[in-house]
Amino acid sequence: MINRAQNLRRISSVGLIALLCATQACSDPERGGANFCAQLNQQLPGLTGPLVISSDIKDLVKRYEKLDRITPLAIEDDWHTVTELMSQAAGVDPQDPLSRQELADNAYKAERPARNVAAWVEATCGFEMPDVIGVEGRITTPTTAAP
Repeated sequence: MINRAQNLRRISSVGLIALLCATQACSDPERGGANFCAQLNQQLPGLTGPLVISSDIKDLVKRYEKLDRITPLAIEDDWHTVTELMSQAAGVDPQDPLSRQELADNAYKAERPARNVAAWVEATCGFEMPDVIGVEGRITTPTTAAP
């Protein structure tokens, strides 16, 4: 028969194991803030614009997707929204008004998640997220001849 002291020890042991598991051994260090910040810091030069050729844009999307796999839970959904926007921007047809409009609509939808990511990165990592210019690809504007 298990006495009260043995039962208490078992419950305490289970509780201690659960606590250790949650805080260290069983947590996913890859999705931790420190790892994400370190990886993001390494990727920062490749996350800035302007982006000129299509391979630049593809590389940018790959960087966002790589970071998407290790994003901490605190910003996981927001980061994923921004990553999807980058992916869509890379595939936009600059000559198609509907394609550009869909991108603009999704950019508005991603504004709050992007701000959340930027605030979290600044507070947690200690640096700012870069602005990305030129993700929408090269948009050619007709030139007019001088009179």
